[in-house]
Amino acid sequence: MAEQLMVMKNIEAMFYPLMVSLHVFYARPFKHPKKSWQIHEDLIPNNLLSAHSMLINLRDRIFAHNDKKSNVKDSETDVDLFQLVLYAANGEMKPGAQLIFHSENHLKKIYSLCDVLYVTCMEKANEVLMKCIDDIPEEGIYRITTDFESKIPLLIKSETSSEQSPWHLKETMRREQDQN
Repeated sequence: MAEQLMVMKNIEAMFYPLMVSLHVFYARPFKHPKKSWQIHEDLIPNNLLSAHSMLINLRDRIFAHNDKKSNVKDSETDVDLFQLVLYAANGEMKPGAQLIFHSENHLKKIYSLCDVLYVTCMEKANEVLMKCIDDIPEEGIYRITTDFESKIPLLIKSETSSEQSPWHLKETMRREQDQN
């Protein structure tokens, strides 16, 4: 998402929804209600810690919850990011709120942060699976039970559907079709 935001203009219709999604989806693994499922912040490199903190603070105080007293400041300029504004033009006034736009430099840091976390988390997940599963299963795609803490995870062989993406499971497709 950060990569896409770097090439978009902030007046494009999808810019703000993508910005909100970036913050909400980034924070999700750090905010999981089950502590054992959370990603630990010690996985974040020190040089990207300020970008991480900014994303979490903006998610908590502006994107997921509107907090007028958020006191969230830009890490580069120290300017309060929640500003009420007045737009005056052609003899008319319109109140509003400042929209949050990361600088290109900050978006590059966010992209690097997400890239590092993805690689690190995939390595950690692989380590955990290798400790839990003795034999590599036959070729295919498997759903893994996520509630296996300290037990062996259950692998459920699945079929994929090429209708949406190569990793989309057919049983998920059926569930979606049943709901319509």
